Amino acid sequence: MEEEPCVIVFMDMQSHLLNSIDNIKELIESCSILAACSTLFQIPAVLTEQVPEKLGSSDKQIVSHLDNPRKVIKETFSAFGSPEFCNFLTLSSTKRIILVGIETPICILLTAMDALRAGISVTLLSDCVSCRVPKDGERCLSQLLELGVEVIPLESFIFRELQCSNHPDFRKISNMI
Repeated sequence: MEEEPCVIVFMDMQSHLLNSIDNIKELIESCSILAACSTLFQIPAVLTEQVPEKLGSSDKQIVSHLDNPRKVIKETFSAFGSPEFCNFLTLSSTKRIILVGIETPICILLTAMDALRAGISVTLLSDCVSCRVPKDGERCLSQLLELGVEVIPLESFIFRELQCSNHPDFRKISNMI
């Protein structure tokens, strides 16, 4: 398991935004697996919602797998524009965020860059992020890699957390994947 305190940030996984994503089914499935694993690993989760009165609430399938997630309403594209988000990270002594959601070239990019500026490490799960224009997302992922963001697939993150097949939740997690 990662030694530093971390939080999983589910960025703007809202109905109106999700409807513009081509790989919506795969994205929701990957994020749902991550949500279930966050509960098993006891990693706190934050759901950000960009003006939910206009863009809808977070996807119900993902939320159903989370145990007591923190919901943060935001108007800025970076989650760091929300004092509530920043206070939560400070109070939880977070040193790393696991960042997933949409849109890679906007909210994901800006949140990751602000996290790095704040001295917080960022792990971005490549199969748990998406956007309307895939080539824009790929370009931003490349830029984030150059800035020091760790970009890995969901399974790499999960098995790094498990560490070995003797983990008490290994079979349960293996069956999810």
